[in-house]
Amino acid sequence: MYKNVVTLLASVIMLGLFSGCGKVQKVLIPVDDLTNKTVVIKKTTPFAENAIIQSSIRKECYIETQLPEFVKEYSKTQEVNVILDDNASKENEYFLDLVIVGAVSKGNAFLGHNKSTSVKGILYRKGNKIASFTGYRHSSGGFGAGFKGSCSVLGRTVDALGEDISEWLKKPTLNDYIGQ
Repeated sequence: MYKNVVTLLASVIMLGLFSGCGKVQKVLIPVDDLTNKTVVIKKTTPFAENAIIQSSIRKECYIETQLPEFVKEYSKTQEVNVILDDNASKENEYFLDLVIVGAVSKGNAFLGHNKSTSVKGILYRKGNKIASFTGYRHSSGGFGAGFKGSCSVLGRTVDALGEDISEWLKKPTLNDYIGQ
């Protein structure tokens, strides 16, 4: 009986080791190196058609214009030239189609901030989709949060996403996830 238990236990261990139950590493391969290349983005990032965005965010905050500005700013350090142009299209050499798919503004300066933004991006090269990502950032306001307004804290999320997107733009990949 002892021999059968040991054999069964050894079989289970070996099955676990060789069955691929471990963590699988997803390897994302950059499609292009965009160092010293120009990427065109629209000046205003639209909210997705089915996005759940509170009316206070739509009326009071400017995340849809802040996001492309942050991408442009941070892309300089990545040696990627970003141009903001509302007439941009998929037919440009490189066009990043950005969309805000969600934004949440809960809490306040007194009770604590709980803000987040979700985005999606598709990179086109002369009309052909070559790379894509989804991204998410959350902020509780950071240092001095009690002295910050809701839009300011929400702006921190698109600032961080702008940096994430600029890093992704340098070596874009298909079906990537950026942010937190």
